[in-house]
Amino acid sequence: METGDIGGLAAGSLGTMADAARIRPGGWLLASDVEGPLFLGDFIAEALSACLAPAAGGIDAAPSYGQILYAEGYAAFSADTEASRRPEGAGRRETRPEGGYTLAQEGTDTIFALPLLLAAGADYACLERLALGSRETPGAAEMARRLDQMGWQRAGITTAPQQPYRAVAERCGWLSPGRLLGSPFPLREAEALLRRLGRWDVEIAWVRAYLRDAYELIDRESEVWMDGSTRRRHFSDAGRKRLRQRFRRLYREELGISYTHGERAARPASTALGRIVEACAMVGDRAKAALAMTLARRAGGPDRLVTMGDGANDAAMLRRARWSIGVNGPDAARAARIGLITDDMRHALVLLRLIGEQAGGIDAVVGLAREELGGAALVHLGGEGLTPELAERHRQMKRRLRGEFVTY
Repeated sequence: METGDIGGLAAGSLGTMADAARIRPGGWLLASDVEGPLFLGDFIAEALSACLAPAAGGIDAAPSYGQILYAEGYAAFSADTEASRRPEGAGRRETRPEGGYTLAQEGTDTIFALPLLLAAGADYACLERLALGSRETPGAAEMARRLDQMGWQRAGITTAPQQPYRAVAERCGWLSPGRLLGSPFPLREAEALLRRLGRWDVEIAWVRAYLRDAYELIDRESEVWMDGSTRRRHFSDAGRKRLRQRFRRLYREELGISYTHGERAARPASTALGRIVEACAMVGDRAKAALAMTLARRAGGPDRLVTMGDGANDAAMLRRARWSIGVNGPDAARAARIGLITDDMRHALVLLRLIGEQAGGIDAVVGLAREELGGAALVHLGGEGLTPELAERHRQMKRRLRGEFVTY
């Protein structure tokens, strides 16, 4: 396969993405994760849940087939990349933070959904319909409008597919689509390329065989019961182990996908679909941080940047910024300067206003925000000293707002 065949499927450079955001010089900039602080849910998990199920005889239960496939694929990938992880900034593997946030994921696991959705017949229209069903995080729209009045600029940075969320941004009206920066997800282009190369039938057949095996395994290794009006599914530990093995067989052996940059440089994928997956430069941990810092330099400078996120894949972006808010997520709170537990993003506006008014250092801002918010939200100092009690309160709020099957 010629390099040019797949070159057009990768995301543009970070500089090109930053140029498209058209950030103006001067003032404060909020660079925020999209899923969690701005919109609820987990787009890839929701897309797999909507599109993946047996053609006949499937059992509709929670978690769904697609949610299990995504969660167990993520777990298998995480286990396989354990040895290559390193803490952000430290450079020494033995100093991994308690929360486990590292630079290993890099968004790579998100693109693993591409072959599954191709095999299921999903298209851009399907993904856009799912994205347009995303609910705004309570208070996010009002937070955005108030920041506009305060002269702040805003950018959304996400590992999730860029284009469907740009449709959401255009609909909601309070986030410029051009300032929503995310990962490529080339469904149509990938199918066209596979067909042009004569590889569609054989390679998609491998993915469909994996899905059939996975569905059978989930049905065989699950217990299903009614919990009120909800049908629940418990997938056994033995089933999880076998599904992860089957995941590895598809991605590592059949598609020949490598997990690290060094491995890919030495051994490109042996299949067209594998090379497509490898070619998609995902907006992962480091890319999020780099984009935030690049946008900040084009605005008021790094000292006038605030980053915000709720997951482990936001940790690098949160750690690099002088001002950062980890909202409704223990890994994010450990990485950020300030932690916030809230069911209304207007409470984050209090912190942003105090930061913009230069009300003092981190301690002063946290203290003033606590006084102003009272019991409406919980504000605390971030960092690796996060107590188990605070970590659990973050997890509970995240589950309450985003659902119980969010991967990150």
